[in-house]
Amino acid sequence: MNKFDYFSFGLKLGHLIFTDTEKLSCALQSSDCCLQDVFCAAEAIIYHFRRIQVVQDNEGLTEKPILPRLRRPPRRYESNTIPVNYASCEDFYQKQYVETLEIIINMLQTRFTQKNFKMLCEVENFILNISNKSPDGSNDYIKTIMDFCHDDIDIERLKSEAFMISDFFKVVINTNQMKIKLITKISTVCEIGQQMFQEFDKLIRLYLTIPITTATSERAFSALNRVKNTLRNSMTQSRLNHCLLAHIYKEKLDKIDRNQIMSTFISSNEQRQALFRLML
Repeated sequence: MNKFDYFSFGLKLGHLIFTDTEKLSCALQSSDCCLQDVFCAAEAIIYHFRRIQVVQDNEGLTEKPILPRLRRPPRRYESNTIPVNYASCEDFYQKQYVETLEIIINMLQTRFTQKNFKMLCEVENFILNISNKSPDGSNDYIKTIMDFCHDDIDIERLKSEAFMISDFFKVVINTNQMKIKLITKISTVCEIGQQMFQEFDKLIRLYLTIPITTATSERAFSALNRVKNTLRNSMTQSRLNHCLLAHIYKEKLDKIDRNQIMSTFISSNEQRQALFRLML
């Protein structure tokens, strides 16, 4: 029964942690998120875990806990350390609870406080700022862009393009009555100006190739693992491509009128019309 109580505690603790981290994972894999959203979501989860580390929020994880019997480690693992003797059941479970949350918090902080993360945020701010307002003050981001792109972009040409880009997007924003918040939206709007703003187009492409800036590649591999499983690992490449298209774009696929597809298929030749006439 003591083992079951400890298992129940671990199960509840795991449910508490993975429920929130799963929300963060879903947010990170969204095609509409940007780096600032990623950072805010991670910080929110970290603050949440910090808050629930207090004793008052972990009392409901166990029901009248019983302290497990003190066991000495096996002789082959035994060292000079003395087994910890807890004064009460609450101290035992509280230590497990706090240490587990501390590990999760440290891993999240390590993941989202890498040195390149700030640099990518500044590159994102530069792209969004010159797309929505005057490029005044954009020189503050130029050094970061130089570190980010090295020899891939002509910085002087990018500086001169920044003023033209601001005017270009002013027309786009005023015409379409919108505000650009996502770089993926810029990449589609800027298709018209790819020849005019070649360095800016290069900067967007380089930015979107960084794995942390887009979850497209991760979603593609996740979809591949779901579609091409052990039961269907002998399918041809063409069938795999067709299945992936239907799986990835299932929302758009649900909006297609099946009756219209059937009518187009049947009416394409006389043999189908004779065979499937009753279905029209």
